[in-house]
Amino acid sequence: MILLLAPLIAIAVIGGVALLLQVQRGGQRELVGSVVETSAHAGQLPSILYFTGEACTICHTAQKPALRALAAGIDPLIEIREVDIAVEPELARRYRVMSLPTTIVLDATGQVTDINVGFATGEILRRQLVGAGMPVAA
Repeated sequence: MILLLAPLIAIAVIGGVALLLQVQRGGQRELVGSVVETSAHAGQLPSILYFTGEACTICHTAQKPALRALAAGIDPLIEIREVDIAVEPELARRYRVMSLPTTIVLDATGQVTDINVGFATGEILRRQLVGAGMPVAA
């Protein structure tokens, strides 16, 4: 009898987790257009907040190298700020970060323009920075 119920229980659990992630993502999307924190270069250029943690493997093996490669090809005044959620949990709460890595693109005024939950390629982040007001080289 229990063997017959196991697939149903698994489907219910997976459905519940999927619903929880949708609710969390929707809560983050409400931040688009909001200013939660101002950047050191506010008013000049867009910036990226990169939320990570010590135990986040994908953060260290994929996201961080992608951000390093992106940084090498853009204006050095564009801030890419790494935020360790263990060190700055309040900032992670303000941005409703519940999954790592999370990258948030802010425009020059500090407004949230894009939120990436999970790995985001350098190309995606570059496009988002352009959308947030990064000057494009001719």
